[in-house]
Amino acid sequence: MTQPSPQPSPDDSVAAVVAVIEDDPALRDFYARALGRAGFEVRVAADGRAGLELIRNVAVGLVLCDVTMPAMSGYDVVRALRAAPESATLPVILMTGSGDADSVVRGLTAGADDFLTKPVRLDELVARVQAHIRTRSAWLDVQKELQARVSVVATLAAFKPSSTLEETAQAIIDELARRADTAFVGVFQVSPGNRGRLLASTLGKAADLEALSPSPRRMAYLVERAMAGPWTEEIKGPEAGDPSSAFWESGFGLMAAAPITRGEQLVGFLTMGRYRDDGPTPARTRDVMLAAVIDFAAVLGAAVGASLAARAASQAEDRRLRRMVTDVEFAAVFQPIVELESRAIVGYEALTRFDDGTPPDVRFAEASRAGLGADFELAAITLAAKHASSLPAHAYVALNISPDIIVSATDRLRASLPTGRPVVLEVTEHVAIVDYRELRDAVRSLGDVRLSVDDAGAGFASMRHILELQPAFAKLDMSLVRGIDGDELRQALAAGLAYYGIRSRFQLIAEGVEEEAEAETLRALGVDFAQGYLFGRPEPAPAPA
Repeated sequence: MTQPSPQPSPDDSVAAVVAVIEDDPALRDFYARALGRAGFEVRVAADGRAGLELIRNVAVGLVLCDVTMPAMSGYDVVRALRAAPESATLPVILMTGSGDADSVVRGLTAGADDFLTKPVRLDELVARVQAHIRTRSAWLDVQKELQARVSVVATLAAFKPSSTLEETAQAIIDELARRADTAFVGVFQVSPGNRGRLLASTLGKAADLEALSPSPRRMAYLVERAMAGPWTEEIKGPEAGDPSSAFWESGFGLMAAAPITRGEQLVGFLTMGRYRDDGPTPARTRDVMLAAVIDFAAVLGAAVGASLAARAASQAEDRRLRRMVTDVEFAAVFQPIVELESRAIVGYEALTRFDDGTPPDVRFAEASRAGLGADFELAAITLAAKHASSLPAHAYVALNISPDIIVSATDRLRASLPTGRPVVLEVTEHVAIVDYRELRDAVRSLGDVRLSVDDAGAGFASMRHILELQPAFAKLDMSLVRGIDGDELRQALAAGLAYYGIRSRFQLIAEGVEEEAEAETLRALGVDFAQGYLFGRPEPAPAPA
């Protein structure tokens, strides 16, 4: 038996319980003393059955077991340990007085982790025990970290969305910060054009987000990194030329980040970090943080990814629509309105044609859904007013506008209207009027402006508009005009509306007239005016003389 070499320093030892199963009392005591001096807590057993009973009752970190023992060999002990789930991964070192290959193969086949040949060098014994316990300790740390991460993921996945995207994101990261080992958590939204915006942060609530946000240059860098995948980096403070912010002044060191995706689309990224004062970040800590932020970003993707993608799509649509207004990606055209009796042009309806060919009703509906209805309609009116200056001076210009915009943007509308000629504002039945008195007051404040109600006869709303607004004109819907020369029911309805116009002091304009027979029938029924392809298609105004 060899004598022990100098023992490892306390810094090299790993505290753990070692079970020594050895039938020789002298060797059992000898191993126990050597391992005890190395800093281990040692429990001993004189045979295999006693050793298994010990392991069932004590939390053991490693088993040192003799191969040759009465009643139950070391091979049998290993097989029994491997058969039980709670000890299936417990490190086992077998010792044997025989160094032949068959003994080693039998031991490893049974499930032993290592083999020592007697006489045992105690320094080698201590070193091997330490190595296996370190490996097991690292594995247990990984298991613990994985279990903790699974617990956090399960908790976050159960979150119910709040009323807003920001509230949902804030609630999730608050819970994440409470359960995970991290100094701060932040969620960033990636907008169209690869622009980033701080959506929620544990460093401050909604009112503080602007102060906490990185500079535009730094934000662009973070978005670019997020597009490439998860990463970690040491935060060293603002770069030259970057303004200071609460984020940089908070003293954070390592930051781990991972993208939040919806399908293949990057919609945001999650960041987690630790304090700079904690010192250099060990590689193990960096790896754990990166793995955690990847998992948590996946949970956020499931929870808010759809909302982030929808917001990004909405923002892209908003930018596209705003660009159309800013770059004037549309044109004004004018269709003549004639007196049926003389066929003289009395006015023009201003219409809008979009450069990309989208029908005007579709485009204006898109703008309205995006909250840009007023911007689009007033831009169209402004352009029409500009080009209407070259129309015949006596002719009025009819401008389509939603009734709510007359009320909500009266001043802007007044500034957009053409000057020096009569103006008619044409309102449609497709937009509800909440307060007729408010609308009448707004129209009166615009000055010498008359009203026209669109789509007369097409529904109840248009008739109520006529009753409440007392317009100068009402437009007979083209669904009643087409083929009216051969349809007595249409003729009866048109005649009734013409009589109603006489009693209500408004004049009727027939829309969509394409045939001479239609025009003659409408004239005979008492309809005053008409417009349609028969009298002229919508065309750009002539160039000024």
